[in-house]
Amino acid sequence: MKHRLASFAAAAALVALVLPGIVAAADTQVVAGKVIATHGTLLVAASNQMTVYTFDKDVAGSGVSNCTAGCLTNWPALTIAAGATPTGDSTVTGTLGTITRTDNAALQVTYNGKPLYFFGKDVAPGDTNGIYPNWQAVVLVAAVASPTPAPTATSQAATPPPTSTSLTGNGPTPGGDEVPALLLAGIAVLGFVVAARRLAAIRA
Repeated sequence: MKHRLASFAAAAALVALVLPGIVAAADTQVVAGKVIATHGTLLVAASNQMTVYTFDKDVAGSGVSNCTAGCLTNWPALTIAAGATPTGDSTVTGTLGTITRTDNAALQVTYNGKPLYFFGKDVAPGDTNGIYPNWQAVVLVAAVASPTPAPTATSQAATPPPTSTSLTGNGPTPGGDEVPALLLAGIAVLGFVVAARRLAAIRA
């Protein structure tokens, strides 16, 4: 009886030591939110702070990744150990889950039902080279647009009005020098006609 009690106590002690490790492994923070330049707060991997992406050809909730073979070489899957449950920090408000890949049986992390991937040409945290046709970064909080600067006094200054109302072209300009010249010519002709008539009257 004493032997059985001793064995039970030893087993209980072993479970007490191992159980915290099992629980810790079950919940694994794999993603977090990170503010990246003008993109806003994007989803990144908690382990290396690298941006993660979704593939437009993957169907949310289907449990299948359509990025295989050469695609997977360029866009490595974000995976976790078997039995682990993915979690995120307080900025991650969507639903995290996993799918089992059919090509290599790896446990790939999903966000709102879509598998997550890295991009092979991202080399440092904050890189977003994977924003590409058919590939999207996961935006947790959209960037706030910068306000448009108010126009300066210089830009508001009106164009000075034209200083002349002259018509374009080759014709005479109303109000120009041509009108007085024509008037004087008319007066001279009229004077000549009057003088000619007087002279004719005298000779008669």
